[in-house]
Amino acid sequence: EIEQQFWPPKKVSLQVKYPPDYPDCSPIISLQHEMNYFEFSSSQSELLMKKLTLTMNDEEGMPCVMSLVYAAREFFEEGGLAKGLAALPSEEKSVSEDEVIENEKQESSLTSSLPPASDARIEKCRQEGWLISCQMMENRSNNSGKGGSWKQFTIGLVGKPSAGKSTLFNAATAFARQRSGMPSTKHNGGEDEDGIILGGAAMAPHPFTTIDPNIGFCFVPTVDCSCPEDDKEGCKFLSKKGIPLGSCHGRADGKRLIPVVLKDVAGLVPGAYEGRGKGNKFLDDLTDADVLIHVLDASGKADSEGNKVLDTINPINDLEWISDEIVRWVYSNIKQKWDSVVRRGRSKLLGLFSGYKQSQSFVEEVFTAVENFVRESDGRDSVFDNLASFDEGDLYRLVSAFVMARFPMGLALNKNDIASSIPFIEDITSKLPIHGCFVAQALSADKEMRFIRHHCLHQSVASTVASNFEGSVWKCLQKALSLRSPLLVFPVADMQTYAPLPGFNNFSTRDPSLPSKGFVNCLTSAGGTAPSTWDGNKDMYVVQGKNETKPALRDVLLMKPGSTVNDVFLVLKNKNVLEGEFVRAEAASMIGEKPKLVSKLDIIGTQNRILMIMTTKRQKK
Repeated sequence: EIEQQFWPPKKVSLQVKYPPDYPDCSPIISLQHEMNYFEFSSSQSELLMKKLTLTMNDEEGMPCVMSLVYAAREFFEEGGLAKGLAALPSEEKSVSEDEVIENEKQESSLTSSLPPASDARIEKCRQEGWLISCQMMENRSNNSGKGGSWKQFTIGLVGKPSAGKSTLFNAATAFARQRSGMPSTKHNGGEDEDGIILGGAAMAPHPFTTIDPNIGFCFVPTVDCSCPEDDKEGCKFLSKKGIPLGSCHGRADGKRLIPVVLKDVAGLVPGAYEGRGKGNKFLDDLTDADVLIHVLDASGKADSEGNKVLDTINPINDLEWISDEIVRWVYSNIKQKWDSVVRRGRSKLLGLFSGYKQSQSFVEEVFTAVENFVRESDGRDSVFDNLASFDEGDLYRLVSAFVMARFPMGLALNKNDIASSIPFIEDITSKLPIHGCFVAQALSADKEMRFIRHHCLHQSVASTVASNFEGSVWKCLQKALSLRSPLLVFPVADMQTYAPLPGFNNFSTRDPSLPSKGFVNCLTSAGGTAPSTWDGNKDMYVVQGKNETKPALRDVLLMKPGSTVNDVFLVLKNKNVLEGEFVRAEAASMIGEKPKLVSKLDIIGTQNRILMIMTTKRQKK
């Protein structure tokens, strides 16, 4: 019932007319349905068409039809109907965008009627929200969620100024700062023989070195047991057959590396939710992140605003105020519109929370968890049907549960090479989970940054530096990934050899996320292995010849929980890896396991992660 309310009561079809020069020229699109105004209003239709048009413009010159289908699905799942309904006035006519904006401004200016609560009650409710989010994390399953491709899994770096976020960013991305798909030439740094721009995010020991978000690809080792090759018997099976184990982005310490977007944003200071420092700009930048890493200066040598101090300050204090800033930011945004929430009810509240780039199905999970908790602890039933009974404590409980579930956080205990950090690191790790942080990794971002710089600039693999490499940045990224790990699916062309689909060859040799020559050198110097398509003799990516043995399980897709076999098929079609219509699919869990037929409606999990899909069009060899 919850899922049905996100969708119109009747079918909506997307009609596509292809011009002769498609995809160089965008298709002509329109919506077809047989619903009346009250079932699917013109305002809702216009919002959907606006989203589809933006998607089509973003992919101009490329095949975009499947992207349009996904965009339409995301529109409904993220509360598009509710947003379109909210834009309607009481009379039966649509309003202009300017009028909608003006209405929102008037709502924001109203004095909130949310009854106050004592400090003790607020703190109690916030702790309850944290407890609810912990329970949600424990109960999270691969079957929950709406599924679909995880197009760009994003890790956000947060922390006070000068904690080392930009240094960690540079170490993780090998200094290749990417904005609009191109490395930036800003900031000081050299250029290696492969044209890699060194310097990436600006680094300096003073606040607000980073003004705008730094965004780039990093490579994260997969979580234990998430890949078929984690079973050593499977590796022995391939070895006996003389089949090499593949990877598209290389391996570190035996673990497959997957590309993840890393986002480093401007330093956060106390009072940011009220506009101090970079304020709401910083907080708005966080909404793209799937998980967060709080970069903590474990040395205790700086105050809350990143200024150096003579005495040490316990860095555990930073944990509390940073999570507090994020909670207060969301809380203040919701509270400003509380009168409107009470008037419009649950759907309005759903829409506000889904504005933090989460589907309404996820927000409903949070609502249900909070509702169950309040019923069991306070004896109050169906609290979201009586929002007028909420006080500040109730809202803080809800916001805390949402924030901690929406932004699960790991800790990078930075500057562990400074002696004063040792007791602080031991103290913090012994208290996990704490203040929204579930996992932690001690590291020295500066030390690993120097390793990366050395091997990006010097192309010799043999080096004494390599023996000192700890790989703590990779471990930190891996722990963060484990908090909300995507489903890994391994599409193959053959269930006996696990050879890659030919349609992936273009991606595995030309995608912008592939490691550069300098980073490949860093990877091998650290004891890892290069991507399967990397030719070290030619210093370029090439596909194996027809008579060469193809690497097994080379390619991997990142999928969202709740994905089905059909979702994987649609992703492969959208990437032009497969053509034609779905015929049948075979799947297996482990290497060497006898494949079994699976339905296109089967939920993806570890039991069917190796997948071969057959279509009406024969694939190229």
